[in-house]
Amino acid sequence: MTKSQLFRISGLALQVGAAAFTVYIVVRSVITAGPDPATFYKEGLWVPINALGVMGSVLVLLGLPGIYARTASRIGSLGLFGVALIALAWMFLGVFLSLFGMLVSPWLADQAPSLVAASAPLPAGFIIAFVSALVIELAGSVLLAIPFIQGHVRPRWVGYVLPASALLTVAGDVVASSGPEANVAMNLLTNMGPVLLLVALGDLGSQKWAEHVPSGQAGPREHNPSAG
Repeated sequence: MTKSQLFRISGLALQVGAAAFTVYIVVRSVITAGPDPATFYKEGLWVPINALGVMGSVLVLLGLPGIYARTASRIGSLGLFGVALIALAWMFLGVFLSLFGMLVSPWLADQAPSLVAASAPLPAGFIIAFVSALVIELAGSVLLAIPFIQGHVRPRWVGYVLPASALLTVAGDVVASSGPEANVAMNLLTNMGPVLLLVALGDLGSQKWAEHVPSGQAGPREHNPSAG
């Protein structure tokens, strides 16, 4: 398998993963609007939709390295650290939370509903990990955005969407700090941060998938600042 084929496969993984996780966010926002957690954790769609979230987040993680590898000479060390930090945050915010929702939350709702009630306090360790992941994602988004804003990599709009998505994620979690909103529209609005991030990553993945560059020509194209 050539380098070009690997780049395209990573782009496809990123594109499919971003689409799958976006669907997960939308459906989860609808399911969690209104009922108590102990109720919606037992919904018939809860486990399948979280399984979709796990699949999508894993595909995003598999596709992220391709963003750096294909444009390493243009995004430099800032892009490397940005991709690495986003991937690190995504392991918790994407993979872990979806996996926890799929495997643990329904069991807790059945065996110990008081632990998942809206009024139940969250463990300190979970709060620390969650806040740390948000900070890491924000830092990674800013670092990865810089080469795009500077015009070293295109499209430039990605450079503005990346940090905006991280800020919206933080804002959404502050607004919904006590849990999902009762209103579906507000629930969707507080989850717009991750959706914007996935739109940007999905667009980058679609670019990689659309490339038809023979492996012998991949090197010279990496040095073309107008390529995107």
